[in-house]
Amino acid sequence: MRRTTIVAMLLAGTITAPLAAETTRWVERTKVDIRAGRGSFYEIVDTVLKGEQVEVLKSEDKWASVRTARAKTGWVYEAALKPTPIQPGTSDFLKAAPGDISTSRTAASQGAKGVYAQDYAKQKGYDYGIVTWVEAHQPDGPQIEAFLKDPGDKTGGAR
Repeated sequence: MRRTTIVAMLLAGTITAPLAAETTRWVERTKVDIRAGRGSFYEIVDTVLKGEQVEVLKSEDKWASVRTARAKTGWVYEAALKPTPIQPGTSDFLKAAPGDISTSRTAASQGAKGVYAQDYAKQKGYDYGIVTWVEAHQPDGPQIEAFLKDPGDKTGGAR
C-alpha cells in the first residue's frame, strides 16, 4: 500500500510540475496593459512592467489570460511574454504614463502611420475627414463581440 502511494505521488509530481512551470511567464516589454478582453479596445484592468511575473491561466488565439502579482486577471498578447525570467527595465521612461500610452510595436507603428497618412493626404489633396469620422465611430468591445456571435446582425446587438 505504501509503495503504491509513493508511486502515485511521484507520478502526480511529474505530471503537475511541468504544467506549473509552463504557466509562469515574464513580461518582455517596458510596459504592457492587461485588458478585460482579447483585444486592444478592451478596458485596461492592470499594467505590468518589464521583468514582472504573471501566471498564464489559459491561451486563446495568441492571447493569454493572466493573473498579475496584484491578483488582477485579464488578457495580454502572448508575444509580450517570455517563458524565461527577464531582467527588469532600467529606464523609467513611460513606466508611470497613463494606461493609454503604450510602448508596443503595434501601437507605435499605428501612431506613426496615422501621422504620416495625414501628411500624405494633405500633400496629395485628399480628404482626410473620412478617417477622422471612421475613428470617431469605431464599435466598442460589446458591439464587436455581438457581431462575432451573429455576423448577420447589423445593429451590433442594439435592437
